[in-house]
Amino acid sequence: MNEVDPSHLVHGRRQRPDGPLPVDVISVQSQLVYGHAGNSAAVPPLRALGLRVAEIPTTLLSNAPFYSTLRGRVLPADWFADLLLGTQERGLPQRASMLVSGYFGSVGNGTAFADWLDEVLPQSPGLRYCLDPVIGDTHTGPYVEPGLERVFAERLLPHSWLVTPNAFELGRLTGMPSLEQDDAIAASRMLLERGPEWVIAHSVSGDPGELVTLAIGRDEIWRWTSPHLPVDVAGTGDVLMSLLVAFLIKGHTFEDSVGRAIAGVHAALEVTLSDGVEEFDVLAAVPAALATPHRFRAERLK
Repeated sequence: MNEVDPSHLVHGRRQRPDGPLPVDVISVQSQLVYGHAGNSAAVPPLRALGLRVAEIPTTLLSNAPFYSTLRGRVLPADWFADLLLGTQERGLPQRASMLVSGYFGSVGNGTAFADWLDEVLPQSPGLRYCLDPVIGDTHTGPYVEPGLERVFAERLLPHSWLVTPNAFELGRLTGMPSLEQDDAIAASRMLLERGPEWVIAHSVSGDPGELVTLAIGRDEIWRWTSPHLPVDVAGTGDVLMSLLVAFLIKGHTFEDSVGRAIAGVHAALEVTLSDGVEEFDVLAAVPAALATPHRFRAERLK
């Protein structure tokens, strides 16, 4: 395939102000035409809450892969690396306060991101990196290339301020049991030794009919319980991260931000279930997350 010359796209503009556009969040995730996962789940709630988002896609797909057909592709690693370079040339890492990464689609993309992160973080002291280590789930097993787990563990975890694995991913990253609360706390403490300041372990087993979310820091442990709902859609972890990041940027405490994020995700799942639609109603998360008081309160364990 012949390379396309982009020079005709570059042109001058008259009467353009010089001020750079504000950016709150850089979100590096998959992108869908139909449905909600990755950036297609995370970005609508962020923008509904008034935040400015720079989206960097790792994939361009017609839909999530559990449909009978799937079109599009994972971005080639050189294309993806070029988009990362473009954000660097525009100075986005120096202006944003949060960087989020999710599904990469290939080991090549994960490695390209890690190389970029090694370069930009020392130049961006105000940027906090939040890692969603997308690997798989208990009912699916792993659904990424095996080499990505090593990229997460060896190259991305040491740079992260926050990491948000589900219970299955927590076990994969640590090699420890993590489905039950006490096991998840022990595994999360192992992750803290590799760099992050906080681990949000979600989809942990609780009492029958309950799910547990844990926030484990170096000196604090918080616990939330929420009812299990009989609905399985993509994008719940992506929305959880986006709501958490949004409320942290807005100045809420860590535990309040997590509680609001859980309330938002749960409410959106309820709406999705009651409406009988096949995709996660991500915008339904925002009103519930903004509600005061929000639905789920934290229990401090330490």
